[in-house]
Amino acid sequence: MPYLRDVRPTKSELLILKTRLKIAIKSHKTLQMKLDGLIMEVTRLSPNVKAEYELLIARHRRVRHLLAPAYMIEGMLNLTIAAYSVESKTEIELSEKNLFGVRVPVITGDNVRTDLTLRGYGLLGTSMVIDDLADAYEGLVDAIIAYAGNAAALSHLLLEIERINRRVKALEHVVIPSLEQSIKTISAAREELEREEQTRLFHVKKRRR
Repeated sequence: MPYLRDVRPTKSELLILKTRLKIAIKSHKTLQMKLDGLIMEVTRLSPNVKAEYELLIARHRRVRHLLAPAYMIEGMLNLTIAAYSVESKTEIELSEKNLFGVRVPVITGDNVRTDLTLRGYGLLGTSMVIDDLADAYEGLVDAIIAYAGNAAALSHLLLEIERINRRVKALEHVVIPSLEQSIKTISAAREELEREEQTRLFHVKKRRR
């Protein structure tokens, strides 16, 4: 750690350390503000992620609940044909947004929910169970996309909080105290040197009288 090295009790060294101390204090304040903002964002986002996860689980259970009777009523072949008959395709889009200087992923979906007319299979030739199952699967995909996006953002924010927290603690408990101690040591040494110099000059003047 450069702040713990032996320093010379010179005026220039003292000025350098005081400048470093000002920078360290300013950095600590800036990082602490960023940390507080990130913690607030995580506090806001966490309940949403929890709720989205619970919704995902509930919709997954509904799909499993509908799947067995659908197989029994329509059979594997009809369900497979219905699944491959869907005309619209779900598209997943990945992007990023900036939260307090942290780039977090954004996951969105397009064409997740489809109209009955775009599902491709004949409405007259199929039972309601296929429509119910299709609705349930679309709801599940919608829930997965919503959860994945916010969960990924939350994960990035938590990692950034951990990283910034380490820097804040290092500044607070190591860097700033070390600089303050070095400044105190140099100031005391300079005061001692000044007293010695004044004493020397006093004796020199006394001998000249």
